[in-house]
Amino acid sequence: MTLPWDEPGEPEAEQESPTERVLSVTEVNRMAKGALERFEVLVAGEVSNVSKPYAYYLYCNLRDEEAILPAIVPIRVFDALDFKLADGVSVLVRGTLSLYEKQGKYQVRVTEMSPYGVGEIQRRIEALKKKLQAEGLFADERKRALPAFPGRIGVVTSPRGAAIRDVTVTLARRFPAARVFVRGVRVQGEGAVEQICAALDLFDGAWPVDVVILARGGGSIEDLEPFSTEPVARKVASMSVPVITGIGHEPDVSVADLVADRRASTPTAAAEAAVPDRSQVTAVLAGSSSHMRRCVDRRLNVASAGLVHLRRAGVYRSPDVLLSAPMQRLERLMMALPASPARGLARARARFDGVCLRPVFRLPGQLLARRALEVEGVGARLQAAGVRSIERRRGTLERLIAKARALSPLAVLERGYSITFKAGTGEVVRDSDEVETGEGVSIRLAKGALDAQVTGKE
Repeated sequence: MTLPWDEPGEPEAEQESPTERVLSVTEVNRMAKGALERFEVLVAGEVSNVSKPYAYYLYCNLRDEEAILPAIVPIRVFDALDFKLADGVSVLVRGTLSLYEKQGKYQVRVTEMSPYGVGEIQRRIEALKKKLQAEGLFADERKRALPAFPGRIGVVTSPRGAAIRDVTVTLARRFPAARVFVRGVRVQGEGAVEQICAALDLFDGAWPVDVVILARGGGSIEDLEPFSTEPVARKVASMSVPVITGIGHEPDVSVADLVADRRASTPTAAAEAAVPDRSQVTAVLAGSSSHMRRCVDRRLNVASAGLVHLRRAGVYRSPDVLLSAPMQRLERLMMALPASPARGLARARARFDGVCLRPVFRLPGQLLARRALEVEGVGARLQAAGVRSIERRRGTLERLIAKARALSPLAVLERGYSITFKAGTGEVVRDSDEVETGEGVSIRLAKGALDAQVTGKE
């Protein structure tokens, strides 16, 4: 390789300077940049850590199993792509090597880019998705409902970074009544899969909780790879308590997200899904308390009004007036019962005598005998009708008597109750405060009455 400071055709021995030249860092980086930019390369690799497009460039990495090569993609090249540039996509890149002088980092400046198969990580993830989906682990039917008011919450995440802060702060703000248990783990790199599975085992056994939050912040496809491995996915699916995932950002979907009982777009959203909002719970409880109070007040008002109505009813003030009308009707019915059949028979006999006086009955005795038989039948029917009428009236009388007895205050006395009157005025005593100690009272019983003297009050 010919370096820019080695002019062709000029042997080193012919250098005029007798001493070695000292270069600055900037000069070295500038010379290295000039040397690298002479080369055009054609590189195949897997895209990772794709940035958002800026005004002129977009940044990403090209990787294989052993190394990473930073790449810078001009916007005009990015806009011309006929495929989606995303983590895990394998591409074929043509470009020139360059060096960022300020940091001494080299990169490939992309001039052309095209798809080149599927990335290795993405290939493994897609194969795992097909396998677990065939087993039914992605089905909504197997996913459990989250507890409405969890008392114990397990959090599996990195002990450092924004994710643990976002989760714990959100849980404390929304539902401070819950106890939060955090198990710090590696969330990327070597040992991450084993630590994540061990933490989930802990919350599924030794540290029992009501729900588990599995969270980490955003990152490249390599950073999120532990959450798309088979051990982690199967452990999440086999948990005895619901699992909420908040892994990466909105576009990031890991295999653990697909098998979890609830997938949230961010760690903060996962914490919000795990617990209710304290202000909403307080508002619901306040509304329920107010509703219950109104219902109780209405029931008490109705009962109080009914009691007042009963106290004012005539049966309590003057039972004789209430019973007088039924008793008078009963007496009329009793007087009418014996006379009704006799009057009916008398009317029938009178009609019979009148018929006998008609000229037709002066005919021979056959006609008279036939009419006599008819009259006897009418008499029998009249007698039966009279008996039925008596029975109906007797039933009506018995019901009225039973009703009168039920309404009578005497029926209450027959059940063991009594009525107390003041000895002097005859007023009914309803409250112990209406009489004084030593005052005489009269106690009305079902049979008879008692004269008594008040010796004490409660």
